[in-house]
Formats: sequence, structure tokens, C-alpha cells
Amino acid sequence: MAVIRDIMSKIVISVRPEATLMDAVKTLTKHHLSGAPVVTKEGQVIGFISEPNLMDVLFDESVRSQPVTKYMSSSVHVLDSQDPISTAASMFSMYGIRRLPVVENGRFVGVVTRRDLLAYAQFNPEPLTDPIRELIPALGQYA
Repeated sequence: MAVIRDIMSKIVISVRPEATLMDAVKTLTKHHLSGAPVVTKEGQVIGFISEPNLMDVLFDESVRSQPVTKYMSSSVHVLDSQDPISTAASMFSMYGIRRLPVVENGRFVGVVTRRDLLAYAQFNPEPLTDPIRELIPALGQYA
């Protein structure tokens, strides 16, 4: 069974908590990203900063020097490198997000995107098993 580590991007861009909003804007535009995890120097994912979080820089010059921690989403969905790739597919479907940080032993090690999953599907004809669909027949037993 394929796991997240098999398909994730290991060369990743992240933003430090002490970075300013303009630092984040520069990082995202330089690398053509719509968002990036906010990661401590110890490798802990503490948030996610995305384009919608950064829009205030267009209207208020004073926020440009604010730390990303004031504007990031601190509720971050994270995958473990050993999770099955179907877990990522389910999370992308449920939450409508584009990328998920990947951790190993609590440390940030990569990112998996919807495109990574589509690339996997291109070369693997076997469909993923959907854990939610597997639960639905079981729910009928208890009705």
C-alpha cells in the first residue's frame, strides 16, 4: 500500500513564525505558491499562511511588518508520512484545501498536494479505498 512518504514533495517551502507578512508574500510569490506551512526552527508545524490571510497587505501598509503568527490559520490539518494516501484524498475532499504539511516524529518533512495525488493516479490504475465509504455499510448494521 502506498503511503504519503511515497508521493510527497520533500523539497518544500515553509515560513518561520517570526517572518513578517511581507516576508510571506515574497516567499509565496517567488515560489508561485498559494500558501505554506508556518514551521518553527525545531520543525514543528504551528500554522498555515495562505493568500487569503495575506490580503490585508493590499489595504493597510501597517500590517506588512506584522508577524505571520497574527494572521496564519492555527488550525492546521497535518498528515503523517506513513498515513495511506487515501487519507490525504479524503482530507482534500472534506476540507477543500490544496496542500497538506507532512510530519514524521512530529517534525515537518514535506508537503503533499492534490496534484501529487492526481500524478499518483495517472500511473496506478487501482483505485484508492475510501475509508468513509467502507464505514457506510457498517453503519447499516447498527440501525
